[in-house]
Amino acid sequence: MRISTASIYETGGTRISDLQVSVNKVQQQIAAGRRVLTPSDDPIASARALVLSQSDSLNTQFATNRQNAKNNLSVSESTLSNVTDTLHNIKTLIVQAGNGTLSDTDRGFIAQELQGNLDQLLGQANATDGTGNYLFSGFSTTTAPYTKTQNGATYNGDQGQRYLQVDTSRQLPLSTPGTGIFENIRTSANQFNIVPNPSNSGQLVATAAINAPTSGNLTGNNYEVAFDNLGTSFTITNKTTGAVVQPLTAYTSPQTVTVDGIDITLTNTPNPPAPGDKFAIQPGNQNIFETVTDIINALNTPASSASAKKVLTATLNQGNSNIDLSLNNVLTVRAQLGTSLKELDDLDSEGDAKGIAYKQDISQLIDLDYAKAITELSQQTTTLQAAQQSFIKTSDLSLFNYIR
Repeated sequence: MRISTASIYETGGTRISDLQVSVNKVQQQIAAGRRVLTPSDDPIASARALVLSQSDSLNTQFATNRQNAKNNLSVSESTLSNVTDTLHNIKTLIVQAGNGTLSDTDRGFIAQELQGNLDQLLGQANATDGTGNYLFSGFSTTTAPYTKTQNGATYNGDQGQRYLQVDTSRQLPLSTPGTGIFENIRTSANQFNIVPNPSNSGQLVATAAINAPTSGNLTGNNYEVAFDNLGTSFTITNKTTGAVVQPLTAYTSPQTVTVDGIDITLTNTPNPPAPGDKFAIQPGNQNIFETVTDIINALNTPASSASAKKVLTATLNQGNSNIDLSLNNVLTVRAQLGTSLKELDDLDSEGDAKGIAYKQDISQLIDLDYAKAITELSQQTTTLQAAQQSFIKTSDLSLFNYIR
C-alpha cells in the first residue's frame, strides 16, 4: 500500500494533537482536583452533582435560619426569665404588704417599690431582639407592644405569630404576642368578675354582661357599685378614672343599668342590700399591669378602719392569685421556648449529618482519584513521547535516503 508524505504528516499530527489534548485534560483535572470539569465529561454525574449541590445549599440556608431562630428565642427566653424574677419580687412585696402591723406610710413605701417593679415589667414587655424589632408585638415588630396608661398598660401590637423555616418540613414560631404572656389572666369564668366588698351585710347579688349594641364603649376599666347610707339608692363609679358614670339612682329589684357598654343587673336574693354595700366590677380577663396597678392604688389608699383593712386584704389576695396566674402564663411560654431550642439543636445535628452526606456524594461523583489520574498522566505522557519519536523517524524516511 502506498502512503503519501502528506498522509503521514496529517495522520501523525492528528494523533499527536489528540494525545496532547488528553494529557492537558488530565493535567487540568489534577490541578482542579476534580474529575468532572464540564458537564460533557460525565453528563449523568454532573446532573446528579447539581441536584446534590442545590440540596446542600438549601441545607446550609436552613442552618443559617436555625441560628437566627436560636438567637431570637434565646433573647426571648432571657427576657422572660427576667419577667419571672420581677413577678416573684412583686409577689414577695404583696405578701409583705399584707402584714397587719404596717401603717399607711409603710404601705406607701411598698407601693413605691411596686411601682418600680411595674415600670421594670413594662420595659421587659417592650424588649427588642437586639436589631430594633420588638419581641412581643406580633407582626408589628416596629411598634412597642405596650404603652403605660392610668390603669396599667394597653397593648398596641397584633395577634400575629412570626414563623421561620428551619427545615424542609418544619417551621418554628419566633415569638408570642404579648397578650399570651402578660394578659389572659382569667379572674372569672364570666365576662366580668364581680367582687362583693368584704364588709357587705346585705343579700343583693350583682351581675354584669356586655351590652351588644353599645359594646364599642367598653373601656376595660374597673367599676364600683356603691349603695348609700340607706341602702335605697346607688351610684356607679369608674374606679380607674374616678368618674361617676351613673349618678345617684333609686334602687328597685331587679334593676339593670347600662354604663360604658356593660349591663349591670342588681337583684335581691331575697333581701335587699344593706346600707353602704359595695360591689367591684372588673373585666373577667385582666392583664398583669392592671393587677399591679390595682394593688398599688389599694396600698396608697388609707386603711385605718376595720372595713378598709378588709377591702385591702381582699385586694391583696386577689392580686396575689392573679400574679400566680400570670407566672403560669410566663412559665408556659418559657417551656415552649425551651422545647423549640431543644428541637433546633436536634435539627442542627441532623442538618450537619445531611451536609456531610451531601458533600461525600458530590465528592464521589466529581472529585478526582489522584492515584488513578497520575498513573493515567504518566501513561499518556509516555504514549505522547513515543508518538512524537515515531513521527520524527517516519517523516524522515524518503526514496532518496533509500537510494543513498
